Amino acid sequence: MSAPTLCIHCGLSAGHPPRLNRLEDGRVCPACADRLLMSLPPALPGSAKLEEAGDEESEDELEAETSEYGPPEYDRPA
Repeated sequence: MSAPTLCIHCGLSAGHPPRLNRLEDGRVCPACADRLLMSLPPALPGSAKLEEAGDEESEDELEAETSEYGPPEYDRPA
């Protein structure tokens, strides 16, 4: 049987499934909170799609999306 996984921040067992541990002063361990949030499914159906897309959108695609607005107003002479 393997040893339990410990949280680097609070030193307590990370648990399986992840759980919230408390620090000695009573506050929730931020590392355990982040681990628990990352283990939860997305709240909205489109959330996962946004994470997958990331920064992969090219500049050409961005220009195509914004070209319908025309040049910015500040580029025109007064």
